[in-house]
Amino acid sequence: MFDDQEDTLDDTVVLRTKKNAPVRRSLSECDHMPHRSIADLRAELRQRGETEWRKKVKSDVAEEFRSIKKNVINDDLSEDSILATRLNELDASSKQWQNRVEKSDAEKFSISGKMAEKMKDATPTINIPDDNKKTPQAKRIRLRGTVTKWTSRRVSVPKLDDAAFKSFFETVKHSESVEKVNLRLEDFDAVERQSLLVIRKNVQVQKRRGASKNPIKALAKRTDIADEYTEVITGVAEREKKRLAIERLSKDSNKAAEALAGLASTEDFTSVALKKSTSAPSFLAPWKNLMLLQVKGRRHVQVRLVEPVATSVNEGDNFILITPNALYNYIGAYTNVIEQSRAADVVNHIRITGDMGCKVNRVITVNGSDGLTKNSMEFWKLLGCKDVPPCINAGHPEEDENYETNILRTNMIYKMDEEELVPLENYWGVIPKVEILQERSILVFDFGSEMYVWSGKGAPLDKKKMAVKLAEKIWDDGYNYSECSVCPLNIASILGERQQEILPLSAAKRPDWALFARISQHRESVLFREKFLDWPDYTRVISIKPDVRKTVNPNYNLAVDNIEVMFEEGEKEPDLVVENTHLGRGDKYYDKETLRHMEYKTLEIQTWRILENTYEELSKGSIGQLYDGDSYIYSWRYKQNIRGRELSGNPSKWNPVGRDRHIFFCWHGSNSSISEKCTAAFLTVELDKQNAPQVRVVQGSEPAAFLRLFSGNLVIYRGKRSDRIKKDKVRLFIVRGEVENETYLMEVPVSTSSLRSRTSFVIVDNVSNRIIIWNGAKSTEYKRKITRDIVCRLLDNKPEDMYLDDSDDLKVLEVDEGYESNEFFEILGGDSTLYHSLVDSLEDYNYTVRMFKLSSVTGSFLANEILCPHRSDHCTPYPFVQSELYSANQPALFLIDNHHELWLWQGWWPEKDPELDEDEEDVSDQTGSGAIRWQAERRAAMQVAQKYWAKRYDPSKFVAHAVWAGLEPVQFKNLFPCWEDREDVMEMNMKDGRKLGEMIPLEDELALLTRTTYPLAELLQRPLPEGVDPTQIENYLSLEDFQELLSISKDEFQKLPAWKKTALKKDKGLF
Repeated sequence: MFDDQEDTLDDTVVLRTKKNAPVRRSLSECDHMPHRSIADLRAELRQRGETEWRKKVKSDVAEEFRSIKKNVINDDLSEDSILATRLNELDASSKQWQNRVEKSDAEKFSISGKMAEKMKDATPTINIPDDNKKTPQAKRIRLRGTVTKWTSRRVSVPKLDDAAFKSFFETVKHSESVEKVNLRLEDFDAVERQSLLVIRKNVQVQKRRGASKNPIKALAKRTDIADEYTEVITGVAEREKKRLAIERLSKDSNKAAEALAGLASTEDFTSVALKKSTSAPSFLAPWKNLMLLQVKGRRHVQVRLVEPVATSVNEGDNFILITPNALYNYIGAYTNVIEQSRAADVVNHIRITGDMGCKVNRVITVNGSDGLTKNSMEFWKLLGCKDVPPCINAGHPEEDENYETNILRTNMIYKMDEEELVPLENYWGVIPKVEILQERSILVFDFGSEMYVWSGKGAPLDKKKMAVKLAEKIWDDGYNYSECSVCPLNIASILGERQQEILPLSAAKRPDWALFARISQHRESVLFREKFLDWPDYTRVISIKPDVRKTVNPNYNLAVDNIEVMFEEGEKEPDLVVENTHLGRGDKYYDKETLRHMEYKTLEIQTWRILENTYEELSKGSIGQLYDGDSYIYSWRYKQNIRGRELSGNPSKWNPVGRDRHIFFCWHGSNSSISEKCTAAFLTVELDKQNAPQVRVVQGSEPAAFLRLFSGNLVIYRGKRSDRIKKDKVRLFIVRGEVENETYLMEVPVSTSSLRSRTSFVIVDNVSNRIIIWNGAKSTEYKRKITRDIVCRLLDNKPEDMYLDDSDDLKVLEVDEGYESNEFFEILGGDSTLYHSLVDSLEDYNYTVRMFKLSSVTGSFLANEILCPHRSDHCTPYPFVQSELYSANQPALFLIDNHHELWLWQGWWPEKDPELDEDEEDVSDQTGSGAIRWQAERRAAMQVAQKYWAKRYDPSKFVAHAVWAGLEPVQFKNLFPCWEDREDVMEMNMKDGRKLGEMIPLEDELALLTRTTYPLAELLQRPLPEGVDPTQIENYLSLEDFQELLSISKDEFQKLPAWKKTALKKDKGLF
């Protein structure tokens, strides 16, 4: 409190008054001070009061002040708070030991650890500093033009229990009859008493059963049944216009109203879309011929379609290259385990199911660290590189997570609503889930490089078509990802260790390699399914281990199911059926069902020889001169005449003439190249102007209709036509065919080993200018006659390719087997020991050899007879060729009936392809159950041979032999018209200990395969004896050897669990 006083200092007068008195200033001070508001003064005063005083206070004073303040606060804490504080301090101090322990080296073995030194100064390529979610702008998509408005009305559905129903059926009133009894007190006096024996009786209470429900009332109570529907009325204006036109025409016409309506209607046939007869794939198929998929990510691995070029590949990711006939899995040097596993699942699914238009049997794995290999060169060649380019190094370790986060934000999903596509806000810019795929919904998925129009199986057809049009509009407008951080169409070109580059986020057109597809429910491709978070994968489901006792017994007890069919003779007359037309042998055919007799007359025959990439037409003189190293195209134009029969059964006098017909035959020689066979197929289509049918003919299996085109003038030479040798050459031809107009000559090697005792041969000796006819000892008279006829036609026609002398000095000699001169064997080279001669045989050979193929590929062990395509009523001594055995899927079994003996031909086990890698699968590498089944098939085939012989021939004298492919004896080779040794097959079978020319009696071989016990020493050796099941070796031990080796009995062994049995067998060498 200050008293009133007055102080004078220069011009300033300060008056201190009472407590609340204002302070006066001099006029000079007021003029020099700036004008500030009260708020500014308060703020300045507050700032000085809070901070300026700290500058004047010493540091130790400040610490003391803080401690005082802390103590003041602590005074208010309870004892529990102090205890909690102490516990927190102890917990913090207990974790300080972690700072003193060295860091784990597990990170060194991860991908980031491997790239630590390499990526020390690198920065992520996808570096997004802003954490805000960036997604494309969501817009509704609709077609231009007005929305179609339909006229509709509500139509109510009558109920079965409504008022109309009750009013129609009148209610019937039920009358009740009541019985009344009048009693008086006197009536009770007449009641008599009688004492009865009391017997306890159990009374069964009848349970009341519920009454059956009224189905009509129950149906009426249901709320899920609609009682009305909306009827859409279309074309009102058109119908009204037609009605007026009909009324106008009916005034001056005497026609019916229906006829006038038909005349007044106008139909637009151009708007009618007929269903295509061809089953060509749609242009909206969910794959392309060349696709490169990138597998990248860490949490939710993304499988995306990228541009199929070499610059899209880097060492940090997995890539899958898909073509129609090849499947590559490229594994980068720094790819993580999750990416490798996901890529392996995708390629295995494609290989097994044939998805993505890829039909392959194996997956080709290319490792980025392997360097230059055959598979890698093919991989880079498909991506447009002639040589293996230097691959882009892997990017920053954080690149996978950054890529995964930002690529998911580019996902766009639309739903079809009426006539527009509406964006799904809940799934816009996020990974989709399976729950959005409803049965009646239509969705459009835009993943940038991929766009799918998905439709449920219950979606309307018109909405499906509308959704495709709207999706095409989005596709044609290009793409715009300016709102996003990355663009899914070109992001692959900046991933990895590259220079920073700014790529466009929008374009007016999508690239050609991008995919626009249409898929339906339950038919999604693997590339589409990989986009979902929770797509069910049942291959990864861990199921309960099956009970060992319920497993299938690996023993194959096969038995032929159609052995009775083997005793039935096949059809004698061959019939060539082309487009439901029976040609028979090419000259006539009688249809027993329609009682029609058809005759065929040749009008014209043209021939073309296939060159490398083109063809040349042959002259008429060379039509029947073929070479087994070439392929030919034959055009047969013929006329079909049909004759019927009268009621009496005699042929009809009427002979209606049919139309001209046309057939193309593609004949392939046994030594023609694959390229020529393919060229023949393409050129046949080019030559065909009338859409005529095409028939493929293989040398040795010519049908009778094809042979009849040449009228017995067909000759098949060895080699190629362009390599033929002109003069001074000896040729040996075997005569094939039994019908006069179907016989032909086939050239065989000039050697005594080519002779066969059951047919005739023609030797053309251009050196001595003569033709020699050699007749085998068992050649029939008919065979000898047709051989002479062939030689006569050769002399008359003198084909250019035969190089016969034009003079009349050509000699013709005929020699029978057993009466050959030394000069004859000098011409052929060798002697009669090189072939199986039947000169001394007393057996009858007037029969046709039969052959059966034995196989269990269909699940049942069946015997299918193979018939000669030009068989006839005459016996055919050599109806089959060697290629029918060796062209079958191996290992194969064939049973040949040679009337006097049976032959069981056993194929070979194919070796693994040497070009395949060790970790790649090969269909020929079959072990385990495959080998067991092969032994079971052999055993079943031998048992079939025994039953066949016992019923067809003398059961007391069983003559049968087993031979192996490549090791056939001469007796077996001479069952075929020509034989060529296969050294590759011979080497494979000789590796298994088999011998050349070995003829094993079938009874001895069957005894080995059906043997039940073996000595212990033989079972411990490898390979195991034939017929031993490698999964159950212990079953072939005798009781004594079993007890000695395993120290337990067989009964005790069977009671052990499966795992203990396996362990015991491994320990003793029986596994």
